[in-house]
Amino acid sequence: MKSLKIIFLFLLGIILFNCSSSDPKPEVEPDPDSEVEPVPDPDPVPELPAVKLTIDGIEKFQTIDGFGFFGAKDVWWHSSDNMWDEQWGTKVIEDLGVTIWRNEYYPPATPAVGQDADWNKQKPVVAGLKKIADANNVDLKFLFTVWSPPADMKWAASLTWAGDEEAVREPGDVSTKNGGTLSPEKYDEYATWLNAGVDLYKDLGVDLYAISLQNEPLFSQSFNSCTYTSAWYNQLLTNVVPGIKSENPDLKIFGSENMLVMEGREDNLPWFYHSGIKGDPEATENIDILAVHGYSDGVAASSGSALGKMWTNHLNELAEPMGKPIWMTETSGYSEDWNKTNDTPGAFNLAMDMFSGLVYGNISAWVWWQGSQLDGIGNYNLMKGIETGKKYAVSKHYYRYLRPGAVRIQSSSDDEDILVTAFEHQSNGTSTVIVINSSSEDKQVSFNGNGVSSSYVMYRTNAEDENCKEIEEVESGDDNGFVLPANSIVTLQAGGDKL
Repeated sequence: MKSLKIIFLFLLGIILFNCSSSDPKPEVEPDPDSEVEPVPDPDPVPELPAVKLTIDGIEKFQTIDGFGFFGAKDVWWHSSDNMWDEQWGTKVIEDLGVTIWRNEYYPPATPAVGQDADWNKQKPVVAGLKKIADANNVDLKFLFTVWSPPADMKWAASLTWAGDEEAVREPGDVSTKNGGTLSPEKYDEYATWLNAGVDLYKDLGVDLYAISLQNEPLFSQSFNSCTYTSAWYNQLLTNVVPGIKSENPDLKIFGSENMLVMEGREDNLPWFYHSGIKGDPEATENIDILAVHGYSDGVAASSGSALGKMWTNHLNELAEPMGKPIWMTETSGYSEDWNKTNDTPGAFNLAMDMFSGLVYGNISAWVWWQGSQLDGIGNYNLMKGIETGKKYAVSKHYYRYLRPGAVRIQSSSDDEDILVTAFEHQSNGTSTVIVINSSSEDKQVSFNGNGVSSSYVMYRTNAEDENCKEIEEVESGDDNGFVLPANSIVTLQAGGDKL
């Protein structure tokens, strides 16, 4: 026992010796003359330019009739097997949100001249769209436009422009193609033929909302076409519309479906169809809606900075004096690129051009040309079946969230690069604000005003991978705000996303 105690004391001594002999770490006093390198702060967050939007629900403008496109799942001149399927119809009604569908009322084929389609080819598309629209409580507006009357109702025609006082029309060898004009001896027959077209839709339970008596009346084309001077077009309205209204009093007549650049550019204002209608009280009485096409020449999209002025001219000088609403019933020619490439506007240009029509033109309807085509998404269509792209996404910002009955209200921005338009829909209980950042830098945006809701869901499309994508909920008020990325469009929706 004594030996164990000696061993323990020996080991303890060794441990204490080793601990005491280790060099202690001296406390180093800082040298007051030495330079201490500071620890860098993290990069500061740059302050974005602040933008304030003001919305005033007291001042109201046009009521929206709808947004839509022309045609079927594929172009009418392709196989009838590809015109319709339910998945495509569901996509365009429930996702894109179309509320207008435009169609051609085809004249009958003749032994010499065939047609791309007839009612048998179109009927499944009409019936299918109506079924899906009804299931979603969507009041889909069906329209048709005539490209040419039946061949046996036409005369030969020679004219150089709408106001051509030397124009000639006379019996001749004509077909539904390559122009010609309606015989002035066939006004009653033409009204009867148009009423028969309306009845085709009635047989499917569809009450047509509106028809156009002639597509682009100035142009003679290799496809179905028919030409009119302004004077002939006024005679068409005066002599044909009463026969239509006698059987279909609620059916609306829209026209002339000529180019906006011709009807609205300042130096063109006195010379084309809408000016002619304005100068003829009977013609004015017999048209319900002034409709233009968004092309500069029938093919290239009318786009850019001059567009607002043309819309303003058309509104102030023609539509308002006649007391008529304005529709844009056909446009295309935008690429899938985000920005303009060479002379072709892109999807972002489409967003700004739709804004221009709504704000400067007070348009209440916007209708794209071919909605879908199965050989790809080109400059003239929005979809390849159910495959979509940037033009579709941009269109959805308007189509899906601005429902018929929405009323545009006053809105303004204190930054000229930020474009804003606002709407309220009392029966749906929704508030919608569409904002575009046309600049190359991000902005910090706040919005407030009369009739503004407290919070909104944001949907955004940009040049990259966002395609009308739900982003976040944002709050209104001067002390709140959200980041609006450069070259992007957002729709802010309050009150739900009712179809």
